[in-house]
Amino acid sequence: MSEHDLVIRNGTVIDGSGRAGFGADIAIDGGRIVKVGKVTGSGREEIDASGRIVTPGFVDVHTHYDGQVTWETRLLPSSNHGVTTVVGGNCGVGFAPCRPQDRDALIAVMEGVEDIPEIVMTTGIPWNWETFPEYLETLAHRQFDIDVGMQVPHSPIRVYVMGERGVKREDSTEEDRQQMRAIVKEAVQAGAIGVTTSRSWAH
Repeated sequence: MSEHDLVIRNGTVIDGSGRAGFGADIAIDGGRIVKVGKVTGSGREEIDASGRIVTPGFVDVHTHYDGQVTWETRLLPSSNHGVTTVVGGNCGVGFAPCRPQDRDALIAVMEGVEDIPEIVMTTGIPWNWETFPEYLETLAHRQFDIDVGMQVPHSPIRVYVMGERGVKREDSTEEDRQQMRAIVKEAVQAGAIGVTTSRSWAH
């Protein structure tokens, strides 16, 4: 009978600690690493990693999958390069919160900043949310090949609160800022892992 769910054997482990790579087996049970070293027990599944490097999954902290996560299950190209977690909502741009009348404005910002074709976003994004918590709920009902964390971006918040004044880059009022703070608080309580902004006028 197998002792482990998975055993990866004979790989060169680079563990991220800064020390040199070392030869080792890795035993995994229940999705968790339980041993790194010489694994004598067998696995229900075994992988021979001879001549290969074995590393922890990489975290891509700067992505713009904000739209892509609403229609794709494979988050390429990140998931092809050893990335196991991506973080979106960067640079203060994204798609939540958003009222229906502001969708085109947020798409235009993303297209201008990240060179993602407008037609891709217009066709792909289902827009089945308005608030940031609703956006996170949409993502929670989807399946991805890697993990996803989202930050709440400043530009959509500004447009949501200020409308055309925000698009025209008018100064916010104290009342505007109070509403923005409330939206950020709600987003973080719902699961946003941070808040992003940018000093670029393009954002």
